[in-house]
Amino acid sequence: MDTKTKKTLLISTIILLIVINVSALATIYYNSKIKTKKLAEMNNLKEEIQIRGMHRFIRDELKLSDEQFQQFKEITRTNMIIAHGIALELNEKRTEMMNEIAKENPNSKILDNIASDVGSLHYELKKTTISHFLELKEICNEDQQESLQKIFMQMTYDRNKFGRNPREGERGRNRDGRPRRNN
Repeated sequence: MDTKTKKTLLISTIILLIVINVSALATIYYNSKIKTKKLAEMNNLKEEIQIRGMHRFIRDELKLSDEQFQQFKEITRTNMIIAHGIALELNEKRTEMMNEIAKENPNSKILDNIASDVGSLHYELKKTTISHFLELKEICNEDQQESLQKIFMQMTYDRNKFGRNPREGERGRNRDGRPRRNN
């Protein structure tokens, strides 16, 4: 290869690398702006909920009538009682499982039954959650249903991004339900 060809190849390679670097930096910048914006929206939503309380937040966001709001509170109260009962059963099963595992000779048949029971309880909890959301949807008009869907999606995004509860942050919770410590 002569010097001119080498020089042209070198310049072409440098230009290609510059283009790749610039596009990578542009992508990183763009993504960071989008994430920053979404995080800001999420923080604003959380602050609103904390300031106004969940019930008032839902009432104001969906513009519920007094009758709808009363129905909303009753549906929520009923479903929370059911969900709380299932959560208590789940905790009992987890304790039962840990006690069996801690034995000198754990019985795998008992552990299988406990695992099956935990799965069934999770299923019941999901069914309760679905029922709750469908009941809430039922009391809303079309516009309110759209707003409710946005709230549900935000809640789902929060849980997927930050663990079970958005206030827990990325650390989540340990098996005892306590927030994990930074070590």
